[in-house]
Amino acid sequence: MSEILYQVKIADATGHTVAQMTKPEIVAKAAASQGTWVFVNDRLVSTEELRGMAFEATDEFKLMPGLVGGNEPKFLVEVADESGHSEVMMSQAELAEKATQNNGSWVFVDNTMVAASDIAAMDFSAVQNIRMVPPLVGGAE
Repeated sequence: MSEILYQVKIADATGHTVAQMTKPEIVAKAAASQGTWVFVNDRLVSTEELRGMAFEATDEFKLMPGLVGGNEPKFLVEVADESGHSEVMMSQAELAEKATQNNGSWVFVDNTMVAASDIAAMDFSAVQNIRMVPPLVGGAE
């Protein structure tokens, strides 16, 4: 006996396509792209929930890329250099880029030094203070 095929609407930047897929194919497609929104009968479900669901022949499936609204949050960053310091509003992505471009710059997030390569993936939802300073070099001349 062959597996049941379900009609699935798959949205992307060009519009949407309609495909006939089995349950394992639907689950695999939903899990393949992080952030994909899965609707079953117009109800948003997680990929994990989808795996455990009992599908009905009349179920309607929609897979679409997750939507992100609003502007990217900006953070006040104290940037120190040889002339003193300035305060600059930056997004997390801008901070990560600037820290990476300024090789050797030290970045402190809530008084904890962090690697420039880690900034983009950090959770900034509760951050209070961000500073970027040139590295200190010790030793006698």
